[in-house]
Amino acid sequence: MTSPDQSKAAASAHEVLAADFRGAMRRLASGVALVTTADADGTRYGIAMTAVMSLSMEPPSLLLAINRTASLCRPLLDRGLFGVSILAREQEQSCNAFVSAPAAERFSHGDWIAHDESGIPLLGSALAGIVCRLDKAEPFGSHVVIRGLVDYVSLDPSSNALVYLDGRYGGMTAND
Repeated sequence: MTSPDQSKAAASAHEVLAADFRGAMRRLASGVALVTTADADGTRYGIAMTAVMSLSMEPPSLLLAINRTASLCRPLLDRGLFGVSILAREQEQSCNAFVSAPAAERFSHGDWIAHDESGIPLLGSALAGIVCRLDKAEPFGSHVVIRGLVDYVSLDPSSNALVYLDGRYGGMTAND
């Protein structure tokens, strides 16, 4: 049987580990993307994310990790389609809107377009726009890990990416 002091010590150790891990991940520079979907009525949902990565080139696919409480999570799972707009350095304002604005106001910044076939919102001036079909969703801890199969890609010729590091934004080009 565990004593109250042992339980308190274990909880404290877990909190320290969680805080240290959060600090370690803040030191991992990441590209920034806006992940979006739209429901059958055309209502748009989206969040800013750094937890986006390529999974495979064959088949072209991505992985996302979305907090279960995020406003995007349920609509994305229900619709089974989502967009990823990879942000350029000059799109920090659009990113901030997705971080701090109420959900209904997030799409008021930027040049949003709807993908012709799916209606999924993409930022027209993003470095890249990707539309994916949900292939698999698996709960893990506080998040849902999403595997998406790529159906569409648009590319901008520039490469001045928005980068997130230690709670701040910066930029990086392929020449840096």
